[in-house]
Amino acid sequence: MSETRSLGLGELGARIAQVSDIYAKHYDIDRSGDWYLLKLQEELGELTQAYLTTTGRSRKPADDGAREHLAREMADVLGMLLLMARDEGIDLDDAVQDKWLSWLEREEGA
Repeated sequence: MSETRSLGLGELGARIAQVSDIYAKHYDIDRSGDWYLLKLQEELGELTQAYLTTTGRSRKPADDGAREHLAREMADVLGMLLLMARDEGIDLDDAVQDKWLSWLEREEGA
């Protein structure tokens, strides 16, 4: 389990893809076309609900498991994003470097 925590996004996406393949086979799910985007949107909705519950802004009162549920929904969103990137042939390690981390290099060079 601890080895998974140190994987890059591409490697993590590959591991999650293995789980997704098992899930799709088990439930006979066709993941073609816009499935990844639609599933990401579904998971984002579930994350929103978990966040509202955790922060006391839902009809459902937060319980002792609310933060754990929030963390699991965050993991679902990240997992689906990694799967979508993989399906689209996008290297998220490179994209994050270009979009976000390049600011650190600019700041260090200033």
